Amino acid sequence: MRFSPPGLGSPVPPPRKQGKSLSGSKIIILVLLLAILAGGIVWGVNTLRDKQVAQSIAPYQDVYAPNIFINDVSIAGLTPKQAESALDQAMQERISSWKLDIAYQGFTFTTVDYGSLGNEVSKEEMYQLLNEAWLMTRQGSVHDQRAAIDALAKKPYKAYTSQKELQGNQLADIFRQIEPYVNAAPVDAALLQFRPDEDNPFVFQNERPGAKLDSQAAINDIMTMAASGQSGTYELKPEVLLPKITRAALEETVQLRSSVTTAISADSDEKRNHNIRKSFEKFNGYVLKPGETFSFNDIVGPRTEAAGFAEAMEYAYGDLVIGIGGGVCQASTTLYQAVVTAGMTIRERYPHSGKVDYTAMGQDATVYLTQDRNLDFRFRNNTPGNIYITARVKPARNNTRRLVSEIRVYGLDMGEGVTYKLRSETVEVLPAPTEKKYEVDNSGTIVTYSDQEKLKSKAVEGMIIETYLEKYQNGVLVEQPKLISRDTFRAKPAVYYRGATKRN
Repeated sequence: MRFSPPGLGSPVPPPRKQGKSLSGSKIIILVLLLAILAGGIVWGVNTLRDKQVAQSIAPYQDVYAPNIFINDVSIAGLTPKQAESALDQAMQERISSWKLDIAYQGFTFTTVDYGSLGNEVSKEEMYQLLNEAWLMTRQGSVHDQRAAIDALAKKPYKAYTSQKELQGNQLADIFRQIEPYVNAAPVDAALLQFRPDEDNPFVFQNERPGAKLDSQAAINDIMTMAASGQSGTYELKPEVLLPKITRAALEETVQLRSSVTTAISADSDEKRNHNIRKSFEKFNGYVLKPGETFSFNDIVGPRTEAAGFAEAMEYAYGDLVIGIGGGVCQASTTLYQAVVTAGMTIRERYPHSGKVDYTAMGQDATVYLTQDRNLDFRFRNNTPGNIYITARVKPARNNTRRLVSEIRVYGLDMGEGVTYKLRSETVEVLPAPTEKKYEVDNSGTIVTYSDQEKLKSKAVEGMIIETYLEKYQNGVLVEQPKLISRDTFRAKPAVYYRGATKRN
C-alpha cells in the first residue's frame, strides 16, 4: 500500500475494517422476492379495480344503460320487455296524437288517425334498434363496458325508426264508401198540382241541389293536415250541382195575370145561378197551352136540360126571356173580361144586342149554341207558357148575401206592376125611331081589342161603343190605349101590345 507524503496531497483515509460481503446469488434472490411482492401488490390493486368496475356496471346487467333513447323515448333502466312496451305505447300515443273527423252536414262518417295513413313503426326495425342498444354496453371487458356507459353520458345514444311516408290508399277506400252518401243528382222543382178551388191554387215541389264530391282533392287536404298535425274536423265540401228548374222560376210562370168579378143581380134566381156555376165547372181548372185556342161553346157544350142546365131568365134580342141556360152569358162575359185583361188574343166575340145588368156596354160577350146558330167566344193563348183558369161563384166581398162570378187567369208574369183595364166610351148616339112597333096580344090577357094598345117597352136610342184596353204599370198608364172593339147597338122603337079582337 502506498501513502502520499505529508503535505503533498489529500489526506489518506484510514484503512477499512475487514468484514463479510453478500454473494451474487443472494442478491438475485432478493431481487426476485421484491418483484414478486410488487407483482402481488399490482395484482391486488387490479383485482380490486376490476371488482369495483364490475360493481359499477352491475345495475345495468338486466336493463338498458342510461342515456339510451329510441324515437326520443328513454329506455334507461328498462328490461328489454319493458322497453318494447314503452316504445309500443309511445307509438300508439303518436298515432292517436292526430285525429281527424270526416264530416258532412252535421254527420261524422269516420275518424282517421296516423294509423289510417299507414304511419306505423316497423316492429322489425324497432327490435333491431333495441338489440343494438343492448349490445353496445355488453361487449368486451367490464372496463370496456364501463367505458361504453361513460361514453353515453357524454354522447347519448339516440336512434329512430324510419319515418314511413303517409299513404292515402286507405283513405281512398274510405271515400269510396262515403261517395254514395254525398253524391246526388240535382232535382228540379216541379208544379205538382193545380187546385183551382183554392186561393193559392198551385202546389210545388221545391228544387234540391245536387252534390259531386272530389274525393282526390279531399284526400290531398287530409294528407296535408296530417303532415302538419292539424287535428279537428274536416268538413266535406262537394261541388254544388244546381238544378235546371227552380221553384222561383216556376212561380214566374203561374203569376196572376188578371182577376175579374161581375156582380150577380139580386133578381137572379137559383136556377140562373146554377147555370153560371154549371158553365164554370166546364173550364174551372182549364190549362190552355201556348198557341192553343179556347172555344167557349166547345168547352161548355150545348145548353140543354140533358146537359144539366136549367130554365132561367136570359137576354135575347135585348129582352129578358125564359130560356134553358139563362145566365151562361154572364159566365162568358166574365171570362172575356178576364182573358182580354190577361193579354190574350180574342179570336171571336159578339156583344149582346142591348145593355145587360152585369157589365158595361161594350165589355160583354154573348154566346149561343143551337143546331142552326153558333155564336161563340174564342181566344188564343199567345204567350210561350201555359194559361191556367179558375172560375167560381162566391159571396161578394162587401156583401156576403150577394153573389159574384169570379175568374182568375194565371200564366207568365206580365212584368212588374203591369195590369190591364177595359174602358168603354160612347162615340155616337143613334136616335130612337119615332114609329111605334106593335105586338098582337092573341091571348087577350093584356089588351083585348084591336083599337086598344099598351106600352110594352119604350123607344131606346142606339149607341156606338168603342172599348179600349189600357196598360198600367204601378197604377200609371204607360201605353196608348188600344181599341179592341167597336160595337153598334141599334136604336129600337117603342113596342106596344095591341088586341086581336075587332070591336063590333
